Amino acid sequence: MQLATTSPGVTLADRLEHGYLTIEELCALKACGKTQIYEDIKSGALEVEKHGRSSRIPGPVAKAYRPGQRRLSTPDAQAA
Repeated sequence: MQLATTSPGVTLADRLEHGYLTIEELCALKACGKTQIYEDIKSGALEVEKHGRSSRIPGPVAKAYRPGQRRLSTPDAQAA
């Protein structure tokens, strides 16, 4: 028996607006390595949320992220 799905898949563009990305997806998107991502998480330059044992980066934060930058300025912070 095969399960049929009627809902379309969620695209990367959708998750950049309203969802979450994995570390690996962010690496591919920003052309950097996992080590750089983890260093930025440790320094506080990149916000990460834990979902169980998984680390997820909110989409808007991923869009604003620049590998190696000192502090992250989120779209919300720029508007304030």
